[in-house]
Amino acid sequence: MSKLTQTLMGVRRRRHASAWERRLAVATARLVEAYGTPTLGNFRNPVKEIFYILLSARTTERLYQRAHSELFRKFPTISHLAKAKVSTVESCVAVAGFGGKRARHIVRIAKLLHRDLGESAARKIATLDPQQAFDYLTRLPGVGPKSALCVMMCSLGHDVFPVDINVQRILERMGAIRKGLPHYRAQQIAPGYVPAGASKRLHVGLVEHGRKICLPRTPKCASCMLLDMCRLGQRTRAVSSRTRRSIS
Repeated sequence: MSKLTQTLMGVRRRRHASAWERRLAVATARLVEAYGTPTLGNFRNPVKEIFYILLSARTTERLYQRAHSELFRKFPTISHLAKAKVSTVESCVAVAGFGGKRARHIVRIAKLLHRDLGESAARKIATLDPQQAFDYLTRLPGVGPKSALCVMMCSLGHDVFPVDINVQRILERMGAIRKGLPHYRAQQIAPGYVPAGASKRLHVGLVEHGRKICLPRTPKCASCMLLDMCRLGQRTRAVSSRTRRSIS
């Protein structure tokens, strides 16, 4: 399991996790075969990644990448961003939606990073141990556990497992976690089923799968390489089979 994630989230190992660890090990291999290990546009620089994740919430990849690019074109350093007016930042990121709220968070985060860590904030974040990094990141405005774990996984190289909306949807459909869990509970529970060392490969694979096959409203179950281990997929296939027999 993703022990580090569970430690950071303060969760004990769940009983009967081993069966899902085995299934998700198979799922990871299939997803890597299908999609490789895409970067999803993430950054090795943890400061840039903080704002990338913040802008990515509830908007499309094209729009949040555009907003992030414009933000750092206008404010290339953390000191520039810390001194920025909220209205100017809002004009940079409005394309990603929720401009006012996100702009306020961005400026506040930049001020805190510059105050606490100075111009070398990215380098200093990289020197923190996992618990220190998680605690610091989750104290920043608008940065919850999932966002902090994304930064730790993508920029700091830790074996942690963030649960975004795609990951949660697929794991619910597979039956690994209960449908309708509050996101915070899903983030606590799901890492207990992730094979050690597989966190990043499984996470990015599920994100890609959620964007291309396991869509929110009309999943393409017939094209899914995880169909044989998915409760929803099996039910969908059974209904389709009964329908075809009744028609014939």
